[in-house]
Amino acid sequence: MSVNDDDSDSPLVYHEAIGYQIRRGSYLDHSASTYTLAENAVRDGRFHDAAELGRYTVREAVEAHELYRDWIIEIRAFLDQRGVDRKTIDADEKRIRDLIKLDADIDFDPEAGWKSYNAAIEAFASACDAGRKTDALLFLERARQIWRDTHDRKCDWVYGLIDIVARRLGEGCIGELWDVLMAPMYAYYVRYDVDNNPWPRSFDLLMHYALEGLRGHLSGPGRLGTIEVFEESDRWGMRFDPCGSGGRTYRDDPDTGLPPRMEKPFEFGVTTKEYDWAWNKKGICHYCVHCCALNERMPMRRFGYPTRVVEPPTWPAAREGGKCTWYVYKDPQLVPEEIYTRVGMTKPKAIGSSAQTKKQSER
Repeated sequence: MSVNDDDSDSPLVYHEAIGYQIRRGSYLDHSASTYTLAENAVRDGRFHDAAELGRYTVREAVEAHELYRDWIIEIRAFLDQRGVDRKTIDADEKRIRDLIKLDADIDFDPEAGWKSYNAAIEAFASACDAGRKTDALLFLERARQIWRDTHDRKCDWVYGLIDIVARRLGEGCIGELWDVLMAPMYAYYVRYDVDNNPWPRSFDLLMHYALEGLRGHLSGPGRLGTIEVFEESDRWGMRFDPCGSGGRTYRDDPDTGLPPRMEKPFEFGVTTKEYDWAWNKKGICHYCVHCCALNERMPMRRFGYPTRVVEPPTWPAAREGGKCTWYVYKDPQLVPEEIYTRVGMTKPKAIGSSAQTKKQSER
């Protein structure tokens, strides 16, 4: 891990490659929920640590907040550019917005939810500064609940818009949609090209960004941000029970009582055919498709290897608790051939962007 190992007792440490402070500790240490660590710090009277950890949950959450905000706009643009009448888009989106209302009369406002979450975290930090243990614990749990509710409604909004694309333009264009939505992310994945950076650096970034982001999605039992992390001889793994974004949509929601999003009243779609862009599996949530595109197919095309290998849950089996697992290989050349073939690719003899460009020019 390329961190600045200072002598501070802070629970956070500066990571030079990432460019900001992350949680201190090994990959195994990063499996724990930041909310749980903050709660434990309050109970132990380590109020400064607790405040730092509480504020760090905002860092974990911000990517999801910003991506969902942008995707809601961009999916509408995708529909518009492909000839779907704007009145039709508005009517279809109204159904989704009605489904995610705060109650029968109040529309969901994601920006207001984000502000409320940040305000609750600051109230938590202020209570920590004052040594008010009971208040601090109440504000911390309130912040988590506000973020969970805001996050899940925004995620449902995105999933619902993707469902509109499938219904109006056909399921077969979902892969294209995700290529459009994630073009900016594709661009900065160049940092994971072995021609640009040594793999140990990329490996560390891929682990930390995944752990941070999936905690931010509030993955795991109780939606606390807990991740199962494990090491094997050739790779590290992260398992989500469930993933807090797509994975949760396959299950009943114990917090709200809502059913899986594939069932009424949502009835959002899953793949009904086998596609290269969805691991050639039926029953993949249309939202979850982006993990195949971003982690496997795009880097395979550009660099000759996946950045992360994903074993996704499928509908309807996942209704009873299907988990999602991500793997990052210690050496990208160790990725098995079958990981390529399941997404319509062939494992190359050489890796790196220059080798892939040369191969394409020789065709």
